[in-house]
Amino acid sequence: MFPVLFKFGGLELRSYGFFVALGFAAGILVSFVYARREKIARQLILDLALWVIIASVAGARLVYVLGQWDYYRRNLPEIIMLQNGGLVFLGGLLLALLTVYLFARRRRLPLLKLLDALTPGTALGYAIGRLGCFLNGCCFGLPTTMPWAIVFPRGSLAAAYCPDTALHPTQLYASLSMLFAFLALVWLYRAKKFGGQILFSGLVFYSLYRFVIEFFRFSPLRWLALTPSQWLVIPLFVLGIWGLVHFGRYRSL
Repeated sequence: MFPVLFKFGGLELRSYGFFVALGFAAGILVSFVYARREKIARQLILDLALWVIIASVAGARLVYVLGQWDYYRRNLPEIIMLQNGGLVFLGGLLLALLTVYLFARRRRLPLLKLLDALTPGTALGYAIGRLGCFLNGCCFGLPTTMPWAIVFPRGSLAAAYCPDTALHPTQLYASLSMLFAFLALVWLYRAKKFGGQILFSGLVFYSLYRFVIEFFRFSPLRWLALTPSQWLVIPLFVLGIWGLVHFGRYRSL
């Protein structure tokens, strides 16, 4: 749609990178609010944020490159060219969770409370970041005749796979879904009963949204009628339900 927001001389601001950065910034600010509630110092969130940004981008890019390895093995310098898109959120999420776990152990922080504080901001940051995907023309949907379908312009990744074809704007579906998840998590936080409740609720929200949306999203790979992302979120959904039941029961004893 609008992969470049504006140009100034030889410099250009790309929509994908701008909205991903804006998502990270919004997520950090929201995390400040909930870290204070959990009695976690703002400086610790700032220290952690740097490591989480590095880990999430690295994990998201690694999974994307591995999925497109036939292309990248012939174009190795493009592996580090993030400005054109190419991040898989699930890869970033998993490496970010590992980073938070290691950080919490090193700083002797309550892990579940820390993850609870980070979860709403992550949902909001995701919702904002997907707007960059929409403007960039990546993470697009399958052909459709729905009245809100989008024909992406030539030069975008969507047009490369589906030229002059009306597609589901799955990027906007994702953004709206996770905005709803963010609002739901904010509401749940007001009546939080146990450590991990917000984290595990977030995993459930994300898993349900991602499993459903994959039926409308373009994917070159399907295993037994499901996409790789759908297979990956199934254990995340199970983990979320287990955490809510297990820690909720422990809290009620």
